[in-house]
Amino acid sequence: MQKVTKDNFKEIIKNQNIADIYFYWIDFSWFNFSCKNFTDCKIEKCNLSNISLKDTTFNNLEFVNCKMMWLKFVDLNPFLSNFNFKDCNINLSSFFWVNLKNTSFEDSEIKETDFTNAYLENANFTYCNLEKSIFVNTNLKKTNFLWSYNFSIDPTINKLNKTKFTRENCLGLLSNLDIIIE
Repeated sequence: MQKVTKDNFKEIIKNQNIADIYFYWIDFSWFNFSCKNFTDCKIEKCNLSNISLKDTTFNNLEFVNCKMMWLKFVDLNPFLSNFNFKDCNINLSSFFWVNLKNTSFEDSEIKETDFTNAYLENANFTYCNLEKSIFVNTNLKKTNFLWSYNFSIDPTINKLNKTKFTRENCLGLLSNLDIIIE
């Protein structure tokens, strides 16, 4: 895997097909990734806030310790796109109608993010802060929320079969009820 930094990324990013590249410490904010195909890449310590994702493909992509605010993942090419996040800031983004089966969001901050109608079966949200994120008509079957916090998930409007929670965080399933827990 070729390592690319802020000093030498511009030549690589001009290509439509980008494969087997390790992007490290680059500010891509407001960059246009439209119609690009990323395959088998790792993106670490990069700022991807406000990038354009129109018809972009993320095939086997790993995001590590990245800032990814105000992204519209619904604009991604839905075919062949699969990616994972670790220790990322994915605040104020939208995964509206996105297929995220088997996606991992491990140890990430995902505040005020929209997961309406998303397909999150077998996804992993271990140790995530999901404050004010929206889950409506979301498939959360077999999804792992162990040790995640600040979430509010209404079990009556989402699919929760074999979804994993800890005893400590399962109160997020009751937040939509008009009850008092002491």
